[in-house]
Amino acid sequence: MRFVAPCAIAALTLLAAPLAAQEEDMGEVVVTAQRLSPVGGPMAIVAKPPVIGLRRQADSAVRTIAIESDSREEAMRRDEVEAMLLAAIDRARASNMTLVTGQFELVEVTRQNWRDQFPGLAGKAVVEDEEDDDDDEDEDVAPAFEDDGSTATVRLKLKTRLDGSLDSAHQKIDRFIKSVPAAGRAQIKPSGAIALTIVNPAQYRDQIYGLIAAGAKHAQSFYGPDYGVVVTGLDGEIAWKQVSNTEVFLYLPYSFTVTRN
Repeated sequence: MRFVAPCAIAALTLLAAPLAAQEEDMGEVVVTAQRLSPVGGPMAIVAKPPVIGLRRQADSAVRTIAIESDSREEAMRRDEVEAMLLAAIDRARASNMTLVTGQFELVEVTRQNWRDQFPGLAGKAVVEDEEDDDDDEDEDVAPAFEDDGSTATVRLKLKTRLDGSLDSAHQKIDRFIKSVPAAGRAQIKPSGAIALTIVNPAQYRDQIYGLIAAGAKHAQSFYGPDYGVVVTGLDGEIAWKQVSNTEVFLYLPYSFTVTRN
């Protein structure tokens, strides 16, 4: 007799340590309908996640913002955007918030690295990544800096620690945007909805293993001592999705089978 459960497990302790050691740690990532692949590109996640996984509160909330200037002269537009960007960096540090860039994995923007994050604004040559030339990849992602001849725009994200409700995060972000002093005709505009972030999803692999192991053991218990469990998918990459206003669900594409010994 064989019973195939529609889910999966992470109980094989022989696999746990090597897999955790080999997996590359990530920084803070945005929880969206896509996730990072090992080479840093977007990868579609499983449409329907398994039942067993780790549900926890997200670490932070982020919202995309744009700093824009429509002054007539190009040099003035760029000077105003730069001045307001630097003011926002200083205000963020004082407000216990962070300015970041990145579609999936986030990088903090500081006075030391902003020129590298926005080379076009800094007057540096912009090097195109050949790996991003696919027609269907990143086609909806606006450039971090652009000047269309009438408006200069820097796009980045504002991050705040999620220590309460999503409404609280909204209020903190709104207050911050209003608090940054304008520079000439430059202004900050929020864009889109708030997204959640999680810091280094790989750190939760062992917890997910434990949850899957407990689930598989529980399923096997209905069939008696003559049955065991075969587990697969433990070497898969951790995926994630948002499951409430403030919570994320982290999981592995596991499956397990209850078999007769």
